[in-house]
Formats: sequence, structure tokens, C-alpha cells
Amino acid sequence: MQEHKAIENPEDICFNCLKETNVSKIKIYSMGYGSGFDGWSTRINLCTDCMKLTNNKWWELREKQCDWDKENNHGFSEYEFEEEIFDFVRNMPIEGRELFNNRYSTDNYQMEPQDWIDYELDILPHDRCKEYGMYSPQEIEAYNDRFPTCQHVANRIWNDGSKGSWCPFGASGDFNQICSINMSDECYLCKYFIERTTPIKDILAEDYEDYEAYYKSKINQDTYKSKFE
Repeated sequence: MQEHKAIENPEDICFNCLKETNVSKIKIYSMGYGSGFDGWSTRINLCTDCMKLTNNKWWELREKQCDWDKENNHGFSEYEFEEEIFDFVRNMPIEGRELFNNRYSTDNYQMEPQDWIDYELDILPHDRCKEYGMYSPQEIEAYNDRFPTCQHVANRIWNDGSKGSWCPFGASGDFNQICSINMSDECYLCKYFIERTTPIKDILAEDYEDYEAYYKSKINQDTYKSKFE
């Protein structure tokens, strides 16, 4: 039985306690650059008891200049209590977070409500994730487990001093084989993965294409030999 089910009729549901009752329906309008609501709006329903867990000043949604913009004064603004609002939402039940972040959101990237919940719980199937153009939990796990330990990864060093690490088969990360926030999906089901047994190599960026071609050729030769020797 599904433990966390998407709410079917949320109009009079409190997003925090999930009870059907009289609720305040608070519309949060889209803001511009500098705000956490940059380019999207949403809504939050809160019952009387759950409203008491917040500060009424939050919901006045007064605009203020971003603190980091005060020196340059470019006019970037945000809501006065955005961080407090987002912290409150992060602690709501997942069914309420789905309504706030997905169903009532206007960011033009809505998912099916149950799919959103299942994705947050890391149980949405791989094929369904790919239909949304998202990395699946299986891909994320494979990257985090395999990239830091794979024999094929080499450091790639540019003349300007910037560095990264790359696999000849497409995956990449930070220097010295550390996973990047920019995930790679090539590790998932990679047929070439083996655990590292030798120190990682440093390859100059201008030599990397030649190194990649050499390495792929060598790997394919070794695979061919292992089949027939």
C-alpha cells in the first residue's frame, strides 16, 4: 500500500496538517531575479492552528531590496520573510510540499502529483524519470558510487589552472575524481566500470582527446582479447 498518496481534492486541505477544514488560501506572486520566487508563483493553504505556527508578517509578502544588492543598488528584490517561508515549507509533510512546489506552482514544469512525491522519495521508476527528462535515483546512485572509484577516470588540467576529472566514456566531475553537483548519467549501466587499482593520471587538456581515443582503443582491444583468449 502506498504510504504517501497525493491529495486528490486539495482546495480545502491545509498543506501543513493535511486536514480538510477552513483554510486561509495565501497566494504568493511571482518575483524577479534575486527572489526564491523568481519567475514562478504558488499558493499555500493553512488552517487556523497551523497559521499560529507561522508569523502573520510573513504573509503580508512585503517586498524588500536583496541584502546582497544594497551596495550596487540594481533594484533586485525579494519577499521580506522568504527564508522563513521556505524553511516552513521544507518541514511540511511531503503531500503538502507537492501542492506548494508542484501542483500550484506556475513554473511550467508540473509533474503528475504522485510522480512528484515518488521522485522525492527516490522510488519513481527509471523509465518514468526519463519521461520527465530527470535523472533517476538509479542514475544518481550509480554516479555517486562509481565515479569516485572507477579506474578509467583521469584528471584534466587546463592552461589557465582550472581542473576537473573525466572518464573517456563521458562522465565528469571535480578534480581528483570527486562527484560534481553537475551529475553525469553515463555511469549508470556502464559496461566498462572497474574499481581503481592505480593512482589517477593527470592529463593536459590539449592532450585529452588523444588520450581518450587511445584509452578507448585499449579498452576495446582488451575486451576483444578477453572474449577469445
